[in-house]
Order: sequence, then structure tokens, then C-alpha cells
Amino acid sequence: MLAKKITSFLLCAALLGSVPVAMAEEDYATRGDVAAMLLSAADDYNPAVQKTDIIKGYEDGQLHEERSVTRAEALVMLKRAFGELPQPTGHNARVAIPMESFTDIPEWAKTELSGVFQAGIVAGTAPGVFSPNQNVTKDQMELFIDRVFSLYGTNLKDDFYAAVNKDKLNSLEIKPGRTISGTLYDLNDKSTENVDAIIKEIIGGTYEAGSKEQKIADFYKNITDMESRNKAGIAPIQPYLDLVDSAKTTKDLINVQNTLSQEMYITPYMGFNLSVDLKDSTKYMPVFNTFSPSLPKDTYQNGAETQKNSYINYLKNLLVLGGEPEDKAAEMAQKCYDMEAEIAASMMNTEDGNNVDKIYNVFTMQEIKDMFPNVDIDAVFEASGLSKADSFVIFDVERTKAFAGIFSDKNTETLKAWAKISLLSGWGGALNQEFIDAADKFNQEFMGTAGSYSPEERAAMTLQSTMPDYIGEIYAEKYFTEEAKQDVEKMVQDIISVYRKRIENLTWMSGATKERALKKLDTMGIKIGYPDKWETYLDGAEIRSAADGGSYFANMLEIAAAQREYTLSLQNKPVDKTQWIMYPFTVNACYSATQNDITFPAAILQAPMYDVNASYEQNLGGIGYIIAHEITHAFDNNGAKFDENGNAADWWTEEDYAAFQKLCDEMVSFYDAQEGVPGIPMNGTLTLSENVADQGAAACITEIAAGLDNPDFKTLYTSMANCWASTASREYCQFASQADVHSTEKLRVNRVVVNLDEFYEAFDIDENDGMWVTPENRVKIW
Repeated sequence: MLAKKITSFLLCAALLGSVPVAMAEEDYATRGDVAAMLLSAADDYNPAVQKTDIIKGYEDGQLHEERSVTRAEALVMLKRAFGELPQPTGHNARVAIPMESFTDIPEWAKTELSGVFQAGIVAGTAPGVFSPNQNVTKDQMELFIDRVFSLYGTNLKDDFYAAVNKDKLNSLEIKPGRTISGTLYDLNDKSTENVDAIIKEIIGGTYEAGSKEQKIADFYKNITDMESRNKAGIAPIQPYLDLVDSAKTTKDLINVQNTLSQEMYITPYMGFNLSVDLKDSTKYMPVFNTFSPSLPKDTYQNGAETQKNSYINYLKNLLVLGGEPEDKAAEMAQKCYDMEAEIAASMMNTEDGNNVDKIYNVFTMQEIKDMFPNVDIDAVFEASGLSKADSFVIFDVERTKAFAGIFSDKNTETLKAWAKISLLSGWGGALNQEFIDAADKFNQEFMGTAGSYSPEERAAMTLQSTMPDYIGEIYAEKYFTEEAKQDVEKMVQDIISVYRKRIENLTWMSGATKERALKKLDTMGIKIGYPDKWETYLDGAEIRSAADGGSYFANMLEIAAAQREYTLSLQNKPVDKTQWIMYPFTVNACYSATQNDITFPAAILQAPMYDVNASYEQNLGGIGYIIAHEITHAFDNNGAKFDENGNAADWWTEEDYAAFQKLCDEMVSFYDAQEGVPGIPMNGTLTLSENVADQGAAACITEIAAGLDNPDFKTLYTSMANCWASTASREYCQFASQADVHSTEKLRVNRVVVNLDEFYEAFDIDENDGMWVTPENRVKIW
């Protein structure tokens, strides 16, 4: 989600953005179990197969169906059941597990199982480890079978997502510089193309000084003037790099940071800022933030070594670009990474980042001073420019304490290196081409991307991120109609009306809690397309052309200064809840807990998500599903802790909240260890909030469709699945499993529809099909 207006914590849930499971010994599969599972699974793919084709006897003439099966044996049986497996293509090839990644495949298996390994469906027990002699469980065997269903993608009863999206998944290409491609994600490219068209139309004209068109045109020319940027090199930030070098103690480093805070608008170590008060969302609260590791916690602890090394190499490259010798830069980068990893061990888990019970921690100024006895906290606060305050919120207390333990003179050299990295990473993009190349190289190694954005694409995206209000206003005027806005607003009201009935009919919630839930639903704000007013701190930024002495770097400083002044002006003002936290050109949607509103920017309200020429069921499975998803966030495990006014408050009866927690626990278990990509299991706890929203959305649109004359459920569910068709590199999928609170796209379809009775009826799915989930194991909350 893009930040809006100020650098603040708005508790929101957006549409977009390997946990081993211990098994009891009795869960291990026997030869008979595996044979029965495979016989049922392979029926539609190899109908002639018999049980005796799958399971062979021993020298004593017995089948010994009671004996357990190793991973290698299970794959031999799988090969016998399905016969020759298809070669992976398209998305399946992109996420396949390469045979050469394993170091312990027996010689016999390299020949006997070559086709299975080449199909890319064999996951190991650890990176590079196949563990051929380890016994296989029933759940693990089901995963092997599910991977085969996905590889074929020919039977929607076995893998609905893979089958209805087969052609698209085989043909999707990831454009240079991107990490992901698909129905929804490719709308980002369309939005960027539209922004680029806006810019090209503007840059040829002459405009009044201070107008948004003048600022856009001159700034764009600054960005694309690589000759001047390369000629300047790091000269614009060299004085600050030298200032860091001059520091001898941590006291010196705080003085350096205070200068960086006031002149370069970065705080490498710690600082004070504003955020909406989570317990009184009508006002802003001061917050105290400290150094936070750049990667997700789980990546430091369980990430692939190749990804860790690519990140360390990126830090080294930044330092080299900042003037450090290669060998010293490598040493400094390693020390910085080690510092990050040490602090990451203490930081909260990613899934707790929106849990108000864990992030709303109030401290006095004296308590902060006691935590950092060797730091002049008063000077740090003064550098922030904020007016006096009595209390402050710290979002991650343990991470803050961990950093306090590191911030000492014995670590001065590492802390100096981090200050340089903060300066170089924060401002390098506004300098020369070498910084762009270093970032591209990192993305290619870490995320598995190929190539890079074109200079024109990069310039358009830069303007979107630095002048979002100006670009957004023009985008809305050019690409969104009042008719579309009114049409979507009506659909929102229709969905809210059905949602009201669903809450009223809940059997696990009492009347007292229902009354509060309905009040929250009825007071929910709705933001469609674009804001009603256009106010921006950009009006206070003087953007100069190169002829007038302007440059990309200088104008970025001007924008940052204007944003800082705007932030400081908010401290004693009430929160304006009419402000948007997304922009018209943003392809996303969100729910804000502190504003109790849902936002749908113009860019997501277009085909195929929303099409005025499509059937009602098709639009319901597209934008309707997304609307219901965002509404449900008001009642997910995080949103449920906020009342109708956007304040963190307990509006539940004790019994009802206990029932809700039990349902959430069931949802966690329903997703835990499920795969959307071979060998990359989901963390049900990490993805709980989004899974609750997905399930609630699907149930809601199903009920709406059921109220139609002759409802077309096949179109409804197919439209929903088509919207999530996507592909990404295996490296990106691995990273997302540790960092993203959303399940992988496949599970956002397959693990959702299986909880709906209408889905089974529409596609005639029964207990012999891969998509079947027994009724008692299906989950539903809202």
C-alpha cells in the first residue's frame, strides 16, 4: 500500500502484496494407503491403471500393504499410477523444482525417476536435500498428487484454479523488471502506460510557474536527464558521507543523524514521527521508531542462502558506489547484515504487525531515555521538529530494546556503515545510473526477475511515487467516469446489504455483539475512484527546471521538505478522515481500520475486474469479490479489534470473542502447510487476516448470486479464479511465503471455493475428486 500525506501507521488491509509440519508416527502412509490414494487420483489421467500396477510384491509373493513407504518409493508408485508426466510449461516451468538442486538423489533414482524429477514436482525436506529414505505421510503424499493435478491442469474437479486458467498460466510472460504477472497485476502496467501518456502530453507544453503541469514537466525532464545525473555522480551526497566518516563515537553519530534528519530527511538509527492514534483515531500520536531490518524476520532465520548472499552483495555494492574500497565494503556489508540478523531475532513476527494489542505500547520520554542511556534523546526529538509531547507509542518494543543494546561505541564502525547504507539506498535512486543498475542486479538475484524497467517506465513510476496527488488528479479526469463511479457505488451498497443479512443470521454471535457489528457496517465509509477534493503538500514544493538550476536530486529534496512541513503541521490538528491512502492510478483496494472505510481506486475499476459489458455474475466474481473482501477486513482478526469510529476498542462479549477466536484457529489450520507452489507451504498464521477476508468475500457474493433468477455459479467462480491467474519466479514465491500476509494466488481460489456448497453443485464435485473437502472440515466465519 502507498503511504499518503505523512509517514504514519494506518492500520489497513490491502488486497494485494517454509514452515515444516511435524507429523506423528501414526500419520505415515503404508503401501496400501499410497496405492489406494493413487488409484483414485489417477483414474481420470490413466484410467487403465490397476492396483497391482502401482504396488508390487516382495520375494515372498506378498504385497505387504501394511509397510510404510519412503519418499523415493512413493514417487516410484506415483510414476506407475500416472505414467509419463507432462513436461512443465509456462507457470509450472517457472516454479518447478530443478532436479539439479538436490545433492542426495540415489543413482538408481536418477534414471528410474528422471521423468518425475523433470516434472519439477519433487520438493525436498530441506534446501538441496531430497531425503529418499525418509518415510512419507499421507498429507505429504496428497501434496505430491496435488502437484501432479496442477501439472496437468486438465480437470477442474481436481485443481479448479489450474484448469480454468490453464491457457493463461501457460502463456503468461513476466515483463522485464517485474516480479509477477497476471490478470490483476498486469493492470499495473496498463496504469503506468496511462500515466506515461499523460506525461508525454504534458511535457511538450508551456505552463504557468507553480502549476502542477509545470512541476510534472520539469521534474520529468530532471529524471530522464541521465547525462547530468551521471556527471554529478555522488557529489550531491558526498558531504554527508564525509560527515559520517568524521564520527568517532555514537554521540557523534547522533549528531550526524540529526543533521541527516533535518537536511536529508532520513533517520538511520532512531527518530520521532506522527501516526494516527489507534485508540483515538480523531487525533495524531507521536511515535518513536528505531532501526528495523530490511528483510522479513523469517528470511534472516530460514531464507535461502542465495537470497541472503544477494542482499549482502547489494549492501557491498552500495558502499562501493559510495567510495569504499571493495574489500572494506564487503566487510562492512557483512557486519551490517549480522547486525540486522541479530535484531531480527527479537523483532515481532510479520503477522503481528497489524495486531493493535501488540503494537500499541505507550512510553514516557523518560522511559525512552532510560532505554537509551547513552543517547541524547532530547536532541533527537528536537531534530524531529515536533512540538512537546508527554507520551509516545513504540510499535515493536523488543526490537527497540535489541537495537538499544547494539547502539554503543563498540559498534561505532558498523553503525557508521549503516548510516552510509541508509543514505546511499535512500537517495541513490536520485543519483546516477550505477545505483539503478545495482538495484536491478539485486532484484534479479533475490527475486528472480529478468531485465529491468525501461527508462520511460521508470520515470513514469517515479512521478507516480513522488507526485502522486498531481498525477492522480489528472488520471481520474482522463480515465474514470462518473457513470462507472455510481455503478460501483451501487454494487457496494448491494453487497453491504447482503453482508448485513449474513451478520444477522450468524449462529455463533449473540445479539449484543451483532448490534455493534451492524453499527460498524452501517457507518463504514466508501471511497470510489478518486477523492472529492485535491489538496497536497506538493503545492508547497518549488520544482525547478535544469535551466533554472533544478535537478532530480534537488527537486526530491524540495518535495521531501514540503512533506516534512506538512507532517509537522498536523500534530495538533484533528485527523481528516476524508483523506485517501491510495491514489486513482493504484491497482489495489484496501480497508482502513482507523478510518473504518474501504477504498477502490479508479485503476482497479476496469476490465477484467469490472466491465460494463460483462454479465452480472462475471463482475460479481471480479470487483464484487474484491469489494466484499475489503468489507470483511473490518471483521478479520485485526479489524475486529476496532469499533465503528476507527478506535481500538473491545465491542465483543467475552463468549462471542472466544467463539470468533476458535473459528480463526480453524482457519489457520485450514491453510497451514497448504501449497500454491510446489515445496513452498503457506503459514496459516501469517495469512490469517487475508484468508478470513477471502472466505467472507466468497460467501457473500455466493449469497448475492443465489438471490438472482437462474444464477450462473459457474461463471461466478470462474470469473473469480480468472482474476487471480498469475505467475512469478520461484525465488519471489519463496520470499512472499515469508513476507506476504496474503496466500499465494492459487490458494486464494482453491482453498476458498471448497467451503461453498454451491461450488460443489455447480461443477458436480464429489468425494472422488481432488477439490473435495468433507463438509465437517470446511471452514466459515462470516
